[in-house]
Amino acid sequence: MARPRKGRDNKVFGRLGWKSRIVCVMRAGSVWFLLVAILQLLPGAPQPQVPAGAVGEFNRALDHFRAGNYGDALRVIEPLGSRHPEVAEIQHLLAIILDLNRRPEEANQHFRRAVGLQPTSVVLRTNFGASLMRLGQASAAAEQFREALKLEPNHPTASFNLGTILLRQGDPEQALPWLEKAFSMQPDVYQNAYQLAYCQFLLGMYEETAAVVEKLGDAAASRAEVRFLEALTERALGRADRTQAVLQEIRPLLNGQPQLQFQAALLLLSQDLLEPSEELLRSVTRDLPRFYPAHLNLALALQRLGRLPEATETAQAALNLEETAEIHSLLADLMEAQGKPVEAVTHFQQAVVLQPTSANYFALGYEFLAHWNWEEAAQVFAAGLERERDSWHLWIGSGAAALGLTRYEEATQAFLKAVELKPEELMGYHLLAQAFDRSDTAFGAALRSFRGLLQREPENPWARYFEALGTFREGARSADSSQMAARVETLTQLTREDSGFLEALLLLSEIQFELRNWAETVEALQRAIELDPNHVSAHYRLGLALQRLGQSQEAREILQRYQALKTQEDQTVGERVAVTTRFIVGLKRDDELR
Repeated sequence: MARPRKGRDNKVFGRLGWKSRIVCVMRAGSVWFLLVAILQLLPGAPQPQVPAGAVGEFNRALDHFRAGNYGDALRVIEPLGSRHPEVAEIQHLLAIILDLNRRPEEANQHFRRAVGLQPTSVVLRTNFGASLMRLGQASAAAEQFREALKLEPNHPTASFNLGTILLRQGDPEQALPWLEKAFSMQPDVYQNAYQLAYCQFLLGMYEETAAVVEKLGDAAASRAEVRFLEALTERALGRADRTQAVLQEIRPLLNGQPQLQFQAALLLLSQDLLEPSEELLRSVTRDLPRFYPAHLNLALALQRLGRLPEATETAQAALNLEETAEIHSLLADLMEAQGKPVEAVTHFQQAVVLQPTSANYFALGYEFLAHWNWEEAAQVFAAGLERERDSWHLWIGSGAAALGLTRYEEATQAFLKAVELKPEELMGYHLLAQAFDRSDTAFGAALRSFRGLLQREPENPWARYFEALGTFREGARSADSSQMAARVETLTQLTREDSGFLEALLLLSEIQFELRNWAETVEALQRAIELDPNHVSAHYRLGLALQRLGQSQEAREILQRYQALKTQEDQTVGERVAVTTRFIVGLKRDDELR
């Protein structure tokens, strides 16, 4: 497989980073805000559907509600609701007043009944969704908001709530368009502006965050969360770093408000400010011991701090509260980091069961790749591709597994598909370069891909390297030495521009060797070995080139070094295979026990 290349324009082939593992949650009180905002839509007089005999009581309950006398309102509306279970307006008002009297479970049942009676009411569905949010039923709430938006696509509160739910579920990319929509329709509503800015910050959209925070105006000075977000945005933009000072200033305002503490912790965590984030998250877990997102993100902070046993214990506590694909993925990472691959696979497998996304399939498949279990990896990637044929990561993984199995045709086809899906991602080309020369059916297509990349990016050094590699391999197949010689200048120029371009040096030495330019071969290989003193094949070719030049003593020393490196490599591979065998045996035994 392609080796990691530091400082170059490519992505190292590794397991998907969990950029959105931070689980967002709205600020405490925001659901109340939404509910009360919707209540302003209630009419001054009862709807025509309210029976004539119930109009007086309905109006009295409504008057008490508008005066803020929620206890009196409940005493009037509760018996009325019992007598009229078939009237949506009565059930709706009863649900609202129950919620304001801190009886959310009962309120939810009446919201549900009201929606059943009037399924085309946007107001009823939006309030029902808000009720589900308060009860922690995020997916069910999101469904209600989506249904409301089908009925009224430009409903600002439903848009805001759906965006907030998606943020809570750790998906700011999906949340963003809904929060933008709500803000565009109601830019003067504080929550619309703040939640949008918060989402943008988590996505790294710092200039956009600053613009929205500026529009908050006086709120930035009076609200702790806005001041803190503003300070972090300045820091992210490199303008100033007032983060610690502002955090100390607002600490008294955060005391007793675990949801605000949690949101501040997430902002810190998103910027890798791990120690203050951990401190706040610990406070939240003490105040809200059953709040799953706080335990999850505390485990993530501890993982990043390198405190793996403590992170594992915290992640297990989160799993005991709520089983999600996300917590299984985090536990899998922790198990792998602690040398427990069987346990890691078990968690990755459960993540796939709970959430069969391309990311989770890739994570499981990569775990098998990391332990050289090529066949299992191939099966996992194949299963993932049955669900998501256009997943770049799954095609990359599938090709890597095929490469491990020496199925070069299959590997080349997989990498070509990855290049087709994301032609801007150089990793696909790096892996394609490992396989294409051993493919008969796809060799020409690989050449066209390399040349297409060069045509699009003529100044990209990797594009020039890949085209030179492809042309050299083509010339070697046809015994056309002119094509080889034509790429010597390209590679020589690349190594002049970047003296650390190891791959270009190795390819240059290979071409010079084929052209029997022994002195030039030696020069290129000596430079390559300076960059990588343990490169096995470079020592071997250098020894042969020195022999051709008649430098027998130097050749003998280099070839002895080659033999030592080769023996060391073979032992390493042997040990790795032994570890892999134990891993597979352990996995089978674990399956038998289950």
